[in-house]
Amino acid sequence: MEENIKLKILNNIGKVYEESKECKLEDSFFLKVNNELTFLSEYFRTTKSQSFFISLVFVLNYKGSTVDLNDLIVYFDCNPMEILKYSDDFNFLHSSGIFVKQKSRHRMQLTATNDQFTINEKVTEAILNNKPMPEMRNDKFNDVVELLEKLYSLGQERDNNVISTYELFEQVRDILASNKSFPLIKKVCDLLLETDDIYLFLYLIWQTISGRESTDIGGALEQIYDNSSERVSYLQKILSGENPLIKNNLIEVVESYFCNDAGMKITDSTNNILKECGIIVFRHQKNKDNIISPHDIPYRKLIFGDTEMEQLFLLKDLLGDIKLKETQKRLVDKNLPKGITTLLYGVPGTGKTEIVKQIAKETNRELMKVEISQSKSMWFGESEKIIKRIFTDYKSMANDCERTPILLFNEADAIISKRREILNSSVDQTGNTIQNIILEELENFEGILIATTNLVNNLDSAFERRFLFKIRFQKPDVSIRARIWQLKMPFLSLQDCHFLAQKFDFSGGQIDNILRKKEIHEIIHGEKVTLTRVMTMCSEETLASNRAKIGFSKS
Repeated sequence: MEENIKLKILNNIGKVYEESKECKLEDSFFLKVNNELTFLSEYFRTTKSQSFFISLVFVLNYKGSTVDLNDLIVYFDCNPMEILKYSDDFNFLHSSGIFVKQKSRHRMQLTATNDQFTINEKVTEAILNNKPMPEMRNDKFNDVVELLEKLYSLGQERDNNVISTYELFEQVRDILASNKSFPLIKKVCDLLLETDDIYLFLYLIWQTISGRESTDIGGALEQIYDNSSERVSYLQKILSGENPLIKNNLIEVVESYFCNDAGMKITDSTNNILKECGIIVFRHQKNKDNIISPHDIPYRKLIFGDTEMEQLFLLKDLLGDIKLKETQKRLVDKNLPKGITTLLYGVPGTGKTEIVKQIAKETNRELMKVEISQSKSMWFGESEKIIKRIFTDYKSMANDCERTPILLFNEADAIISKRREILNSSVDQTGNTIQNIILEELENFEGILIATTNLVNNLDSAFERRFLFKIRFQKPDVSIRARIWQLKMPFLSLQDCHFLAQKFDFSGGQIDNILRKKEIHEIIHGEKVTLTRVMTMCSEETLASNRAKIGFSKS
């Protein structure tokens, strides 16, 4: 580049600026500065009219202000309609990156009246450093994640009123057209969706790979539409299922109490598309409250009777990775259901929930724990949706996990009890509906489900058939209780453990309570507990009417 190019550019810009004052944008003015605009057009790689506006904005910026259409109208002393004829030039200069645009709080809400322009710093830096015009806009990206991030940033510009919906769509179309070499973009373009649907779909994918399992629909539409009625109309089509993204099973609505709080998430179909394109989505984060990693489960030794242990060992061996795959393959070959469903039933405190955790740990399986009591919603109709969502989430989680995870229905009494034949209230109707949903899901279940319950006598017969294994947990007898005492409190002698086991008809959970009290006592009082203190704690464990008398009774 010639050494004096900087001076030539600045001189030509200055000449155009000076000559354009009160020019009224007449043809005679453009003829007067034709040579200057020709030179500038070669440098900026723009048309003469675009070079003209670059020159004006350049000078006015250096005079210390951004430039809007009104500034130019005043400077040119022209009819506002004359400058509006060049709106395409302003759109090009902004979309190409030469102009940076921001919105002002203008008193008039008319198209383009709130736009304020500045020259991109790259342009001024190139001119002042005597360098060629830089590449202002690069629609080529290193990877598809970088492209998705760019689309997301455009949505933020729309949300902040920096660009309009029209400009957003225009840039989205340009970016997609230039990047079909990415498998994901090629697949999305082949879906033949409208631009707003494509943008929303890719926006949701970006949110998902960024760690958000679901996204607020209203917030997403704020990034697309600058017109509130268009946002409402689009939202209604999503909620009614008319939107093509819903119809094509690409996204799904996450139900909420109010439509403006509704969320959305990608479906398994979309997740499979992403996998095909080499994008792995971890939609079920390990830090979710109900997802327990086997590595986060502390080891606990549990003691049961011989009958329970025999059945539990069978279940544990079955859930080993190799054995489970062999078993399920044989079941499928014989046209039998491949799902492994187990019911653990018996009195409270016998270790039903804990043994499920230990099996998950030993077989190295993720555990999705569902507290059934929390599925009861105060909003009528929501409980059914929550139950359906549990199975949907489990299936999605299973697709993401290397090994089939375990779905634990903890304290499932309320949903597997006998259905009511006479429906006296909406609560009864909801309860029956929930049970029907679960029965239907279990009929086609392909994973691992373990349910625990304390009230097996009230079990609905339809559920009994759907559980492959039914393991009864009995209250430990004296010999088992003695072994539990010895395990929990090794400082006690074997004789003391047998004495406590005979004296107190405790479950393992109640003995755990005594152990916790013992630890607290030692911390608070700084002394080791004695057998007498342990017995006192035992007497306090049950309610007054059920307490055993301390000491020895006369025979």
